[in-house]
Amino acid sequence: MVVNRDVPLGSVAGVRIRAHWSVMFIAGLFAWGLASTVIPVLVPGTQPAVSWAVGVLSAILLIASLTAHELGHALVAKRRGIEVEGITLWLFGGMAQISGDWENPNSEILVAVVGPAVTFVLALVFTGLTYVLATLGAPPLAVVVPEWLATVNVVLLVFNLVPAFPLDGGRILRGFIWRLTKNRLAATRLAARGGRLFSYLLVIGGFFQLFATSSVQGLWLVLIGWFLGNASRNEERGERTRHALEGVHVGDVMSKDPVAVPSWITVELLIDQYVLGHDFTSFPTHNIDGTIEGLVTLQAIRRVASHRRSETRARDIALPLNLVPRARPDELVTDLLKRLGPRSNGRALVFDGDRLIGIVSPSDLARLFQAGDAAARRRPAA
Repeated sequence: MVVNRDVPLGSVAGVRIRAHWSVMFIAGLFAWGLASTVIPVLVPGTQPAVSWAVGVLSAILLIASLTAHELGHALVAKRRGIEVEGITLWLFGGMAQISGDWENPNSEILVAVVGPAVTFVLALVFTGLTYVLATLGAPPLAVVVPEWLATVNVVLLVFNLVPAFPLDGGRILRGFIWRLTKNRLAATRLAARGGRLFSYLLVIGGFFQLFATSSVQGLWLVLIGWFLGNASRNEERGERTRHALEGVHVGDVMSKDPVAVPSWITVELLIDQYVLGHDFTSFPTHNIDGTIEGLVTLQAIRRVASHRRSETRARDIALPLNLVPRARPDELVTDLLKRLGPRSNGRALVFDGDRLIGIVSPSDLARLFQAGDAAARRRPAA
């Protein structure tokens, strides 16, 4: 079972919001930039403690703006019937974790458009607030906060609308190409090329700025370009695989006849009697009447200290059955992939009625992806 180090922040309309530890880094970076550069220039003579307080407040409001942007994506996706796992805030801003698949190009276009629309509204609100405060003669420090937030939201809006996949602009572009050509794979390839081209420009521009001016902003552009290029390649690779795997069933992929173990045996016996004698990396657990109760993985076994193995039961480290994805042998693999996640270590149990007949593991999927990716490279788009 994977330990999730993300911090839960709450939920909005059923969408869970979590923060990765890197959010603290990006928030601190924004606060530092305001306190050490922006505020001293725009409001000379401000006390350092006050500058830092305003910087921290502004950084928090910016993170809230990023959350609102991603929340717009998530809520519209849910309204369109697309599964959404939640929102994760991290180093490069935020990410709506949409686990469902786009049923049609119109859904992708609509979901992609709503994020920038939210950012546009926020930019208007902060711009209006800046004007009102300046007109009323508010202290310059009070005007700096909405003015900076308006500027940053405009920059984010322009950046997100660049037609570079998988940015929002790139997804909008893919959606329109998909709708015109009726060919999702070809649309993904074209949009991904735009994403890679933009990533190259960011990296080149970042290195030029880094060596010409020694500005840390150059390094930031290099990191963003590197991340965007990798994301674009991964999206295209995933789409090629999805295209190649259409029609493949779970029964064709699963490892058959998994070894089920009694849930009451100790981890020590589990290792001696089952792990060492089989090639499986996970074992379903059953109760005294043979009913499957959960799933034990090698990762969970390794986390048990050696001196605790004789007193720890298999059920104590097993993932409960209700947290393990369940599949049918006649189900499409592409449908199962939508339900797999880190909570079950990428595994699913396959049942024929109430009878356990197989298990799908990361190694099974790895072989499938390799074969599917190779087939997609050989096979032209439909």
